[in-house]
Amino acid sequence: MIIGIGNDMESISRIEGVLKRRPNFLSTILTPAEMAAAEERTGRHYLEFVAGRFSAKEAYSKALGTGIGKTVSWKNMTLLNNKAGQPLMRVDGQKNRILVAITHSGDFVSTIVVIEKKPWYQRVFRTFI
Repeated sequence: MIIGIGNDMESISRIEGVLKRRPNFLSTILTPAEMAAAEERTGRHYLEFVAGRFSAKEAYSKALGTGIGKTVSWKNMTLLNNKAGQPLMRVDGQKNRILVAITHSGDFVSTIVVIEKKPWYQRVFRTFI
């Protein structure tokens, strides 16, 4: 059962400008694991990675219907890629399934997040489909 759907679109050049003006921006929005993954990238790929994480976290907060703040913060959301490149989001205390899609085109990154309640048998047996 779908609990929430959120989307977000960001300008990559806007994120680049924020990075130049605010050196602590990365440590504000990324977890240590995400920062390590970002450091493995350079140039355009680095900017796309950072903008994608920012956008996905915004989309997740919209799917919750709360925005970033009291209910969810930048640091309790972690978004890393699996070996196939699929983005996987984990949120502290969140037991529901989180599906994420990230796409880049030109100067923009767009993300969609779906929060889905796990069926009872997944909650009981703690398995993943």
